[in-house]
Amino acid sequence: MNPERRNVIVTAVVLGLIVLVAGWYVYAHSLAADLRAGDQAIAAGRPDLAEAAFRRALTRDPDNERAMYGIGWAWHMAGEQDQAREAFQLLEQVHPESPLGYKGMGSVWMAGSNGKEAKAAWAKALEKAGTGPEAIKIEYDLAMLALQGKDGEAALSGFDDLLKTDVNRPEFHWGRAESLLKLKRLDEALKEADEAVRCAGDDGSRYEAMALVTRARTLSAVSGNRVDPKDCKGTAPPTYAWLAEADKDLDLAQSLGMDVPELPEARRTVLMQRSKVDDACPGLRVLGAPVK
Repeated sequence: MNPERRNVIVTAVVLGLIVLVAGWYVYAHSLAADLRAGDQAIAAGRPDLAEAAFRRALTRDPDNERAMYGIGWAWHMAGEQDQAREAFQLLEQVHPESPLGYKGMGSVWMAGSNGKEAKAAWAKALEKAGTGPEAIKIEYDLAMLALQGKDGEAALSGFDDLLKTDVNRPEFHWGRAESLLKLKRLDEALKEADEAVRCAGDDGSRYEAMALVTRARTLSAVSGNRVDPKDCKGTAPPTYAWLAEADKDLDLAQSLGMDVPELPEARRTVLMQRSKVDDACPGLRVLGAPVK
């Protein structure tokens, strides 16, 4: 073959490979960008933006596991449970060995108050997940299911196990505090709520707001039946102080602008507890000072 012709052919092949690799690189990174945008929208509580981003990802890769799960989760967040169920069922069919479809179905069942079905779906997801970050998320779902089902002991055990994997996760401390509060182990619950607030830090996150509300609810519970009408000066001031701390926590939680459904009820409970102290020991509220 003519050397010049051979050089032309080699150059053409090399250029073709460069174009092919460049095209693949742009494609892969565009897909990654869409998935990242969807995840960020989910974290920001914007299911509309998440759905749009995951739809773009699915046009690039119709069977992409993360995108299929993401669009189902976006519908779940938006309250469109029928669409979410269809998305997660399709994910189960396309990726039967993935835990994500079963995990999503557990959340859909839970949204419909079907605890038995949710537990079965999450157990299946845990079986598929094995070990690793996804398994931890599923174990958290199961602990939350026990907590919502009023099984304080099972929930406490679940959050204890989760804390062994990461002692600095605020949601794990929050769940443990809620479990202890449900079991009426109030002093322990208060310490755990303090730890949840500490781990959440001052980042303005939903976990910080949840931890603050839990601590306020625990302080309110601690104050119950602590006032002795025969010893008002000894028992009323510390009770007022606990309730003042609870108010501060609730004010801060509300200022964060996060949706914490328990906050209004916690506010009413603090008011009710303060009224009880007023009735039992009138005129002593000014003696109460916030606990340091």
